[in-house]
Amino acid sequence: MKEDKKMQAEIKLSPELEGALKVAIQDAAKKIVNDYKKTNSKWPEYMNKGTAAKYLGISNNTLNEWISSDSVPFKKIGRSYRFNRNDLDKFMATK
Repeated sequence: MKEDKKMQAEIKLSPELEGALKVAIQDAAKKIVNDYKKTNSKWPEYMNKGTAAKYLGISNNTLNEWISSDSVPFKKIGRSYRFNRNDLDKFMATK
């Protein structure tokens, strides 16, 4: 029987280089978060039907069908429908 052998290496970094790498990684993570926020800032967290249809790239009629079939996540408040952007993203990921 063939055995898998894993090789491991340990790299010792100077404290200065380790600190510089940590800062570079933190800066990269902050940039990713900021870029994400900029991309999604034009869409509100909670949307009405018209905005949700535009966000999803579908017609109002299609959204009405999805609401009627209870396939899209929404909240009904009085006579108004509200759609959470994160819930819509998860819903579309399954389509």
